[in-house]
Amino acid sequence: MKFHLLILTAFLGGLLSCAEGGGSDRVNGGQEAGSSDNEVTISMRAEPVGLNPILSVQNVSRYVYEHIFQTLNERDPETFELVPLLASTPIVTQGADGTITYRYTIDSLAAWPNGTDVTARDVIFSLKALLNPLVEAGPYRPYYDMIQDVLVDSTDERTFWVVTERPYILADQAIADLYIYPEYAYDPGGYLHDIPLSNFADPQLAEQLAEANAGLRTFADAFNSPDLALDPERIVGSGGYALVAWEPGQRLRLRRRDNYWAQDREEDRLAACPEYLNFRIISDYSAEINALRDNSVDVAIDMPVDIFQEMRNDEYLTSLYDFVALPGFKYFSILLNSDDPLLSDSLTRRALAHTVNVDQLIEQLFPGLAQRIVGPVLPAKSYYNNDLPSIPYDLERAARLLREAGWSDSNGNGILDRTIEGERREFQFQLLTYPMPTSEAVTLVIAEGARRVGIDIQVTKMEPRALMARLDAGDFSATFYGQGFEPTPDDFAQVWSSTSVPPSGTNRGNFNNPEADSLIRKIAITMDTSARATLYRRFQEIIYANQPMIFLYSPYDRIVISKRFEYSISSIAPNLKFNALKLKATQ
Repeated sequence: MKFHLLILTAFLGGLLSCAEGGGSDRVNGGQEAGSSDNEVTISMRAEPVGLNPILSVQNVSRYVYEHIFQTLNERDPETFELVPLLASTPIVTQGADGTITYRYTIDSLAAWPNGTDVTARDVIFSLKALLNPLVEAGPYRPYYDMIQDVLVDSTDERTFWVVTERPYILADQAIADLYIYPEYAYDPGGYLHDIPLSNFADPQLAEQLAEANAGLRTFADAFNSPDLALDPERIVGSGGYALVAWEPGQRLRLRRRDNYWAQDREEDRLAACPEYLNFRIISDYSAEINALRDNSVDVAIDMPVDIFQEMRNDEYLTSLYDFVALPGFKYFSILLNSDDPLLSDSLTRRALAHTVNVDQLIEQLFPGLAQRIVGPVLPAKSYYNNDLPSIPYDLERAARLLREAGWSDSNGNGILDRTIEGERREFQFQLLTYPMPTSEAVTLVIAEGARRVGIDIQVTKMEPRALMARLDAGDFSATFYGQGFEPTPDDFAQVWSSTSVPPSGTNRGNFNNPEADSLIRKIAITMDTSARATLYRRFQEIIYANQPMIFLYSPYDRIVISKRFEYSISSIAPNLKFNALKLKATQ
């Protein structure tokens, strides 16, 4: 399927093999003291919470673990079509009984670090781990609930068929995106080995097993353990790199595996060009700027717009780095907790949206580097609903809607109030945000607009881990919120379905609408693009009417890359493959 997206894919440098160039003319640039020249140092704003793929929805974790673990397929950076990674792309057939089968063959060279082959048994184990209801993989399970079983070729343990019980618009994408774990390393006790995958694929049977089978609990406790996601000795994948050091709050260091199965392959997606990948945690922007000026990092991503613009006009820095901006697959909003009595009605939420001058915010903070959004579908998608206008900045309309919702300043203190569950409540709440310049600036602007109509918002900065814990517990009123996604048709189940409230998904705002739930289910099984577009547009109308988020903007991705490397750029975050960065030959 070809996706209709606004894409800017720039190719900078040649598509060379991983043969190292003649070196670099800089001294110790972007590398660890005393180490080889062929390594890459990446600056990251936040520290990964762990390196266990199916337990994390954090992008910065993925930026690291995707070099250690591999999926069955990957997306081409230009076309976004599936291409082979650990296995071939699928051959798809439909059965007379309505089932759909996806046939894969694992690469004949694919092997684990201990030298054993990657086989269909590892694929089956990875699905069992994901579908085990005691494993904390709730956000991902909805994407795999169509799987019925996996059948293995009796003559070739690398060939298998994934059988799905019904159509699903993202079936091939979901299967392609499955991270494959070595059974020998992640289930040494064999707790899942003898339980048929079909038992896990049936949610009711899986729940019964979880209650009756002590082994499932033992496995899940070990698999969910933070140590399994933090200890270099226990993090095992088929990818080109292994974690060799993790200094909390400082850096993660990955080393190229000597026995990597694809070390002689030239495809970027399979490459392992740098000897080391160093991920430095630099949460302070001043420190990151100094690191760039000192030429001690090679790559910086998601830099604030004002700093990015200032630095790309700096003659010294532009002699060392390329500054690239391109549309990406993310948007930012203010997520409102619909379970909070202050924000439980759509009139109040819409009134809040009218207090935000989004156009001015973009002009001041993201000049030429963001586009406004009005809902969860980006404007460039073919099924974007063009009939939904941007909600204008209009304080008079906001005040009128608030009056209709029952808010008034009954005691004359300048803050609106109303009776909620028999108690007079003032309209004041915390707006959570990250301690970063852009998010702080956005939330302060929003608090000021709300203040003008009698809403008291206290902007509260929190570290990412603490903030996410509050969101997952439902312990918040509103928060600055980012959503990242893939260049595929949208399946809204994880984010918007009423069944996906944490820990079962990422519907952290507790949005609950029966018609929306029905549309989400229909979208997922409607394979005809025209019919699905109609459902998509109606879904957008429901979100627009309910305003569970104040939708703000979709920013351009911003990347800074050392000129000593050959590289390719893509709109798929993090916008380039660190593993495929190639040293330029000496001029």
